[in-house]
Amino acid sequence: MGREGKFPPEKLIIPLLYSSVSMLPVLYSELEQNFGPIDYTSREIPFSFSSYYDREMGPGLGRIFLGFEELVDPGDLWRIKKATNRMEALFSEDRDRKINLDPGLLDLNRLVLATTKHAGHRIPLAEGIYAEITLHYRRGRFEPLPWTYPDYRSEEYQRILLELREIFHGQLKHLL
Repeated sequence: MGREGKFPPEKLIIPLLYSSVSMLPVLYSELEQNFGPIDYTSREIPFSFSSYYDREMGPGLGRIFLGFEELVDPGDLWRIKKATNRMEALFSEDRDRKINLDPGLLDLNRLVLATTKHAGHRIPLAEGIYAEITLHYRRGRFEPLPWTYPDYRSEEYQRILLELREIFHGQLKHLL
């Protein structure tokens, strides 16, 4: 019989989509108040993988990945997603989002993203929040799964996630 215990801590990352860079300083401040210091900010990536968000957020969206210094209990992912949902509402205009926050957890083996969208491969966590293993780390890279969105399959995201994984690996060494 296995033993129950605490989950090992994981790295909180928030890939964010935004319609205007002018809102980022205020958003970063709000995120740090909720989740602690940001220790990684990717360069801006034009979001050209899909037009899914154009109607609500407008065309010409940008994507930035943020990593947070404070490691988190993976059991708190649903609470983190609820907090980011509140932030999305705070930055909305006329019920249209101007930001989209997709919190996730990175460990040495995988990337898990939180979502409110039900699907057969997603696991219910709490209060309408689901978890999805989006990428699996194997042979020195993050490998997609059949449901992985096209942007998460890209080489650009691969580089970013490998950088975040290296930071997390260093953080784990300091915990031991």
